[in-house]
Amino acid sequence: MSADVISALLVEDNPADVALLMKLLQNSDAKSWQITHVKRLKPALEHLHKTEFDVILLDLSLPDSQGLETVIQIQTAFPHLPIIVLTGLKDELFARQAVAHGAQDYLVKGQVSTELLLKSVSYAIERSQILKRLQESEHRFREVFNQTFQFMGLLSPDGVVLDINQVATEISNFQHELVLNHLIWESPCWQSNEKSQSWLQEAVLRASQGETVRSELQALSPRGTSWWFDVSVKPVRNKDGNITLLIAEGRDISKLKRAEAEIRRSLEKERELNQMKNSFIAMVSHEFRNPISAISFGVNFLEGCDLPAEQKARCFERIHRAIDQTLHLLDEILLLGRTESGRVEVEYTRLELKEFCCEIVENFQITQGKSHQIIFVSEGNSSEARTDASLLKHTLDNLLSNAIKYSPKGSVIRFTLTCQGDQAKFCIQDQGIGIPQKDQPKLFEAFHRAANVSGIQGTGLGLAIVKRCVDLQKGQIYFESQERIGTTFTVILPRNLIQIEHKQAVEDYCFQ
Repeated sequence: MSADVISALLVEDNPADVALLMKLLQNSDAKSWQITHVKRLKPALEHLHKTEFDVILLDLSLPDSQGLETVIQIQTAFPHLPIIVLTGLKDELFARQAVAHGAQDYLVKGQVSTELLLKSVSYAIERSQILKRLQESEHRFREVFNQTFQFMGLLSPDGVVLDINQVATEISNFQHELVLNHLIWESPCWQSNEKSQSWLQEAVLRASQGETVRSELQALSPRGTSWWFDVSVKPVRNKDGNITLLIAEGRDISKLKRAEAEIRRSLEKERELNQMKNSFIAMVSHEFRNPISAISFGVNFLEGCDLPAEQKARCFERIHRAIDQTLHLLDEILLLGRTESGRVEVEYTRLELKEFCCEIVENFQITQGKSHQIIFVSEGNSSEARTDASLLKHTLDNLLSNAIKYSPKGSVIRFTLTCQGDQAKFCIQDQGIGIPQKDQPKLFEAFHRAANVSGIQGTGLGLAIVKRCVDLQKGQIYFESQERIGTTFTVILPRNLIQIEHKQAVEDYCFQ
């Protein structure tokens, strides 16, 4: 339609009112009019579907439609088309209600002049065009707002959530009524983290004063999943420079955080391995030096002297002891390496545990002489078991050896075997120096030695080996210790390891 021609649809069933309006329009010099006249709503809607109009002049009382329903039907079908309601004096209230429902203006029949009609139509068209541009602008904003790859929220300067985009809705998965019109730090996703809530409160305060703030925050999903977000809050000023709005933006960095955590764990593991390697080298250098020096000295002594048989025997005894010490250390290192790499297979043997423990105690009493007294007690009617004799011997040898090593000479070591049901419990109690509280969490780590063992020879491998042997036998190990009072180690093992592993294999198969 030309800018100098106004195309109007006149919907009016009263011939007198139609004639009056047509006369007023013909007297207008400012515009050219193209008028289409219908008497009912139905043909009006048909014309609107086929023809473009600039404005509708609409009577509220039609043969096929009355009152506000007439406006609502047209407004629903053609929301951008300006409507001027034509009404009588008694219908003025309805006319104002029609404007509230989307009509641009209303004119009271009998009071309309040419100038008023032209002004009302011009304003209605202009307002409609402005509204259409605003709606198009709003639509573009909404599309951009919803299509960003990060979540966005519009806040009032005091932190109330006015709107959130589609990404935020999908990420949070919380109902809108739990988020909108609430303070941002009261939203459910931040409720589980006081640090995030405090930061958001501070961020809103600083942003409302003109500052842009940014940080990494932790949030919680409705399913309890933990997220990490890179969040910023920035101010928006109006033309007068006043802050009227805050924009909260964020992107999900959970994958990045998990990757960082994995890298940190890998670096920590590498650091631990390097530390273990250094500890191993230091331990080997120290622990092998003494027996090798003893062997070297003994060999050189024997070669350079013609000794009596008794002195030779004592010298050979020291050499053999040094060799045994070296071999024992090598065995421990090899066993630890095999357990770490998973190359130790459990070999099942039927054992009489009481006899097995008695033999171990007798061997210690022979090698240790009378430096310590080991009191062994067996409880229970039967002490038969089916387990790995080698792993069990390594376990008990190391625990008894430590009890003797870290206890004063002449003290008592209590060793108790309790067989009950399908379990065997081994308790070894000493009256030694005890384990400091700060060293207890790392007690089963390889090469770790407590702070109070300086001057007492040791490798830091014994308890690490014990822990791995117990684990291989599907058992548990516990300890209680107080400095200068003593330590009690308790090992609980299944008495039939084959049956335990068979049961585990069946369960693993059933859950595959």
